[in-house]
Amino acid sequence: MGAQFHKYVKSTLNLERLRDGNWNVLDGVLQVERWKAFNIWGGRMLTPSDRSNLDGPYFLSTYAFPMVSQYPGAWSGRDDGISVWGKLLKDRFRYVAGVYRGHNWVRGGSNYGEHPLFAARMEYNFLDPEPSPAYYTASTYYGKADILAIGLAGQYETDGVGTAQDKGDYKAWNVDGLFEKRIGEGAKYGVYTLEGAYYQYYTGGVKDIAAGYGQRSGDYGNVGGVNDGTAFLASTAYLIPYRLGWGRLQPLVRYQQFRFRKDMYGPGHPKTTQLDLGGNYVMDGHNLRFTFDYVRYKPMGTRAVGAFLLGMQFQY
Repeated sequence: MGAQFHKYVKSTLNLERLRDGNWNVLDGVLQVERWKAFNIWGGRMLTPSDRSNLDGPYFLSTYAFPMVSQYPGAWSGRDDGISVWGKLLKDRFRYVAGVYRGHNWVRGGSNYGEHPLFAARMEYNFLDPEPSPAYYTASTYYGKADILAIGLAGQYETDGVGTAQDKGDYKAWNVDGLFEKRIGEGAKYGVYTLEGAYYQYYTGGVKDIAAGYGQRSGDYGNVGGVNDGTAFLASTAYLIPYRLGWGRLQPLVRYQQFRFRKDMYGPGHPKTTQLDLGGNYVMDGHNLRFTFDYVRYKPMGTRAVGAFLLGMQFQY
């Protein structure tokens, strides 16, 4: 839901139903947008982070959210705070920075009402500007533009991980890129997409408390679950130009790996990996899309498991 109170003052409110039947605020933002180069948002919103998180769950290249994107948030990558963002250089350069409530704000946690989270991201588009609003992103635009975007994000919070007795500073940064090219005039020969991201997460050698510690479940609160390690993601896709019925096929491959800090979660460098093989049947971009995906997931310390995923996405 959205409202506009003045030429430069707007608001957004989005709700989401949780698995236990309760409702939660997904986005609740007061938006002061006087200039394209400098805007102020306050409330609950997406924090500056990687492309996958700024895609949200509905603008990824495939159905399942990547497991290597582990920036903490109060709900679905959001947090409560204030952000400034803007677009410069004919919309090719975008930035966002802010201060937020932060991680482990719970009794018995490392940061019970003491230190905020600082976060920032900047991105440059070498070809067309990304056709997404504000500082949001997408992992495919299905040929609406030629994209070559490189982004850099970072977060820091004093005493952001651990318990009240054993605290560590939380630091994280990542670099991500998206290349999407229309092949031939008017994408006559299809659209090729390549995405990649590299992550570093630091906890100062301290293990974080369990996700959802002190909450009704892990779904609630920006609490616990941060791991120390290195991760990366790589995916490629091709949107076939020929229509099959009402839509077009987009085969896709994605690989992810999270490599935990040496000797902190087990001997050596234990890792978790995931491979996705599948494709999208695209009828109306991100508004109407079906996904078929085979997932091979190997958690740290256990054997790999496979699963088939069939998903549908419908927005209006």
